[in-house]
Amino acid sequence: MEAFWPRPKLVVSACLGFAAVRYSGQLIPDRFVATLRDYVDFVPICPEVEIGLGVPRPPVRLVRDDGRVRMVQPLTGEDLTERMAAFSQEFLASLGQVEGFILKNRSPSCALKDAKVHAHPDQGGVVARGPGLFACAVEAAFPLVPKEDEGRLTHARIRSHFLMRIFALARVRRLEDLPSLMAFHARYKLLLRAHQQAGTKALGRLLAGARGRPFL
Repeated sequence: MEAFWPRPKLVVSACLGFAAVRYSGQLIPDRFVATLRDYVDFVPICPEVEIGLGVPRPPVRLVRDDGRVRMVQPLTGEDLTERMAAFSQEFLASLGQVEGFILKNRSPSCALKDAKVHAHPDQGGVVARGPGLFACAVEAAFPLVPKEDEGRLTHARIRSHFLMRIFALARVRRLEDLPSLMAFHARYKLLLRAHQQAGTKALGRLLAGARGRPFL
């Protein structure tokens, strides 16, 4: 019999305890990610390695160019923007359903919001901070799916909220009929209300009006 809480499928930056794929050849063990291994199905990925960069490798950086952020490798002068965009689109399209992402902070490919953006490939200061190129593609492909970096997940409240979302999403996606969805809502409506009162009420009205209608 399947466990009541199915195992969420999470995409994770491979450097967070899975493979020594950082530009410096480092592996970065992460205690929270390691703890989750018994409860989720991880899909480790290093976008920079996947586009053909070696380990170790010359660092890449994000550069603002005529209003657009590009990924370049200063030592070689190579512009990797299009290669990263093509890989990201193909990989994310192949995933199917996924319940969440845990990505490496401050990475020019994986950072969700804190990658450095430079004014020039070789020199010049940081002009902004924002998402890495792979993370941008993740947001575009999975806008409603939970996403966090390993730095933010050291905070208990953020970590708790992330866990609640990924396990709830995994469970909801396996409901097969309207009665099971209504039972789920009845069982967890107080938890839902604690996070979104208006949404919980709207969902209750939607379920009440769904009787007799096709589930899908």
